[in-house]
Amino acid sequence: MIEDPPLTEWIQRAAQGEPGAFDHVFTRLYPELRRIAHARLFAAGTGGASMSTTELVHESFLRFVRAPGLALADRRHFFTYAATVMRHVVVDLAREHRAQRRGGGAAHVPLDDLLPADEPLVDGDAGNDELVLRIHDALAELEQVDPALARIVEMQYFAGYSQLEIAGLIDASERTVRRQWDKARAFLLDRLRV
Repeated sequence: MIEDPPLTEWIQRAAQGEPGAFDHVFTRLYPELRRIAHARLFAAGTGGASMSTTELVHESFLRFVRAPGLALADRRHFFTYAATVMRHVVVDLAREHRAQRRGGGAAHVPLDDLLPADEPLVDGDAGNDELVLRIHDALAELEQVDPALARIVEMQYFAGYSQLEIAGLIDASERTVRRQWDKARAFLLDRLRV
């Protein structure tokens, strides 16, 4: 019996454009991608999301496939990139909702409530859409200052990874991730004081 090559090899094959390799990677990682999407869409028990877990995973997959020159080195890189893609899907959905409302009725979000690690980002609430977009803009600014801190926020806030999981993905200690999260959070809170 021929043994299936390691996932890293399949990711490299997919990056080189081998037919069917990306589908194979996606199939093998689908349960983990669903877990990430579910954590993001239904955190803290909110089940009224306007996008389902399956829709978020599938939309993310379509964006992976369409990404020009995508170069994924390994499993860690794949999941880091998945967090970025899911962030953009969630932000695009929030923009779509805002466009449908044409800017009216945005809810005020107290500063003390911004950026809690377990706060859901997509629950169909108009104020939540505005928060997603404000955080996205502040995160883009943080990315210009310190891309590593921006990745921590993407992975924790948009993809729903725990700090322990992030530590494993970026090959750092949980304490380092916690410190970086605190720095990133302080930066974002400062930028969101508008």
